[in-house]
Amino acid sequence: MNSYKYIFIHIVFLLFGAYELLAQNNEKTTQFWTDYNISGKINDRLTWGAGTGFRTISPHQWNRIYIKPSVTYDWPRLILKKMKYKEKLLAGAGVYYTDNKRASDQLEIRPYQGYSLSAPNWDHLVIQHTFKLEERFEINVNDWINTFGLRLRYKGQITFRFKGDVWKKGNGFYIPAGIELYWNLIGTKQFNDKGNFDIGIGKEFNPKWKALITFGYNYSRNGVDESFDASGMRWRFRLYHRL
Repeated sequence: MNSYKYIFIHIVFLLFGAYELLAQNNEKTTQFWTDYNISGKINDRLTWGAGTGFRTISPHQWNRIYIKPSVTYDWPRLILKKMKYKEKLLAGAGVYYTDNKRASDQLEIRPYQGYSLSAPNWDHLVIQHTFKLEERFEINVNDWINTFGLRLRYKGQITFRFKGDVWKKGNGFYIPAGIELYWNLIGTKQFNDKGNFDIGIGKEFNPKWKALITFGYNYSRNGVDESFDASGMRWRFRLYHRL
């Protein structure tokens, strides 16, 4: 019963966060994201990864491309070893180039450090909490003036996984729903997110390949000349390849 209470509290938190974001809807836009993510093992605990993607927005204000290498360390469980949970340490850096239609293009270099806790980490259900600290170096490509930013971000996500025991044809499908919150300790000129909510459906085709489509809502400042109340929908297609 305690486990069900734990799950219920997280679902309520996600729904409340989504409601708060929707209530702040002032300026509507639609973003389209797509990315390809590849990963592989270095050893039993260390994993490398790299993602590359393209993003755009309607009305058309900008296009964005990026590459994001990373490493993940599976932290060994020191306590409660019989419980099903997983801890990870995260590190990486993203390089983003934004082609702005009405302003100077921006180059951003974004190293980050983080921690992830998946608890519970069951076969059919995973609740994951991820915390990151990001340092942001945003460069105007016209004059190469650098703006430094610093932010904290938290993501809470619930993932339901289907194993074919209830619905045979559903084997490999999964449904993630999550909310992400940002605290801009030092803001930059562009892309100072406040929060977002996403829900989607994915399919694991085999241990090496899986795909995910999500629909969500984003509350952010998207343009250099915008106020901090731009908001709108976001569609995302993700492809994962594990070597």
